[in-house]
Amino acid sequence: MTDPISATSVKEAATTPDTDSQAMGSEFQSMMMKGGMMFLQSMQSDVTDAINDSTSDPDEPF
Repeated sequence: MTDPISATSVKEAATTPDTDSQAMGSEFQSMMMKGGMMFLQSMQSDVTDAINDSTSDPDEPF
């Protein structure tokens, strides 16, 4: 039985990899990695700023 819209049979659809889904998954993984790295970098920057602030004048509270 062939689907009239996509002209793909049921058997072909079961064996054909979903390239759109794979591309979206890869893009999502890439975005998550970039987001995680940016988060870690901002955290490192905040910690560095806090250390620099506290060492410049130890009597001054955070």
